[in-house]
Amino acid sequence: MRSERLAVCFAALGAVCAPTAWAADAALDAAAAKKGQVTYARFCVSCHGPAGKGDGSLAGDLRHPVPDLTSLSARGGGAYPYDRVVGIITGGESVRGHGTADMPAWGDAFRRTRGTDEKTPAAAVRNVTHYLWSIQAPASK
Repeated sequence: MRSERLAVCFAALGAVCAPTAWAADAALDAAAAKKGQVTYARFCVSCHGPAGKGDGSLAGDLRHPVPDLTSLSARGGGAYPYDRVVGIITGGESVRGHGTADMPAWGDAFRRTRGTDEKTPAAAVRNVTHYLWSIQAPASK
């Protein structure tokens, strides 16, 4: 019964958040990043840390190392991997430590926007993705 409800939830999310809603934004949106920082602080800080360095209060207790989210652009060849980040947040791309697609670590937060102060899941995901974009370390020379 529970898995059937989750399947319906994911199907509804897919219908509401059409593929175009996830298309990479061309430029960093500072207003979205500011909103995303609030959601990040509520759901991501305990593992990823206040600065996104992978040093959150729970990081040492986890089986898998927590990545430094400020180095996503550097690890992506210099360009911020917007679509990949969206995929990880929405559960479309599996990441060790985030749990399964049925119950990712953030639970219903991004499926129902509970606790995100956003009107739609797409807005919550977009804003967190822009926040992560805003904290990328400058390219080393």
